[in-house]
Amino acid sequence: MKNILLVCGAGMSTSLLVRKMQEADINHEYHIRCSDTLSAHLLLLETDIFLLAPHIAYMKDEYLHKCLELNIPFLIIDGVDYTKMDGESVLRKTQQELEKYSKENPFQVVLVHSRVGAMSDLIALDMKKKLQSDEKDWQIKSLAIDDFDNQEAHIVLLEPQIGFEKKNVERILHNPFTIVDVPAMSLYASFDGRKMLDYIHQIYDQKLEEKKKELKERIDEKI
Repeated sequence: MKNILLVCGAGMSTSLLVRKMQEADINHEYHIRCSDTLSAHLLLLETDIFLLAPHIAYMKDEYLHKCLELNIPFLIIDGVDYTKMDGESVLRKTQQELEKYSKENPFQVVLVHSRVGAMSDLIALDMKKKLQSDEKDWQIKSLAIDDFDNQEAHIVLLEPQIGFEKKNVERILHNPFTIVDVPAMSLYASFDGRKMLDYIHQIYDQKLEEKKKELKERIDEKI
């Protein structure tokens, strides 16, 4: 289920639009909610698309950068749709934006290995075979450590034999939200792509929880 976050000044004026969108979601595919501008910073980490109310469009720059870092599509609600409280139209445009963004900004996984790399190549191949529906747009590749140079990725997995390279890899990455991890040898040795995919979900969720805790502490300091 995809999470849709609508943000307005005080989190009140958008509540009616949320209800209209929920009514339009006849197949119950989405979890839709609204938020004030302050709480939105924390909720970003559990959101699949960020919708900004048109009357606070001037706050776009404050959220757009964070959305890009977190691989979250950003959309300013159409002023006419907002005035009419046209939940069906807003939901349709949200769906279109989600589909477009998913194709243009796929979730990227890079397995980094030593020069030989047979183990990572085989695991990457099996991972591609076992992708599930919610992972269909994922891009998975296997690269030798010598060829790895600030790759655009959400997850970078180092072959256990070169786990000592973790700090070096982290230093050359520009995106602070890229997760660099060294899976256990037992996981690599299983050559089970589905287990590796499940492991990626696990560490990604853990990272989000850590970021949520950090952001909550910052928000609490401002209150």
